[in-house]
Amino acid sequence: MDLLDKITDKLIVNGAIRAEERELYEYGLQQGLLILINMFTTVTIGFLLKMVWQSILFMIIYIPLRSFAGGYHAKTQSRCYFFSILLTASVLLAIKLIPGTNFNIIGLALAAGIIIYALAPVEDANKPLDETEAAVYKKWTRVILAVELCTMLLMVVLGVNGVSLCISASMSALSIMLVIGKVKQSLKT
Repeated sequence: MDLLDKITDKLIVNGAIRAEERELYEYGLQQGLLILINMFTTVTIGFLLKMVWQSILFMIIYIPLRSFAGGYHAKTQSRCYFFSILLTASVLLAIKLIPGTNFNIIGLALAAGIIIYALAPVEDANKPLDETEAAVYKKWTRVILAVELCTMLLMVVLGVNGVSLCISASMSALSIMLVIGKVKQSLKT
């Protein structure tokens, strides 16, 4: 019996959950653990690249937008994990290598913003959306995108180009995930 089984058993014994809800709570605990592992891995990559604050900012920008915008999803959790590692390392290396000029920062953000605005939400076979969900996800994607773009522009105006470049690179990564997701959809039809 693994740790998640023991935790679920304890919750049932203590009356916190009903026995018939076991599978749902085990799934929730498993997903929570995977999120923590991904966050730890992202910060570890940031530490190895001497870019801890950038790795944290990447998560702050990327995760809420990704949650509503969708995009490419790997078929298995292990592929997803390794793809996430590759994505995180790529974004952090791009932040290191792209000159933090206002032109580059604003250009990246505008290109990413247009793609995100036009494509999102991009559903996946694992997460299909009905018409109402698609409308809600589109609205929230656009709200989050607007907040992130305004934050990025404020950082440019304040001369905090390291932060603004990180925001732009994070949005660019998401726009690439949306394009890959759309291509994957079109290949299946």
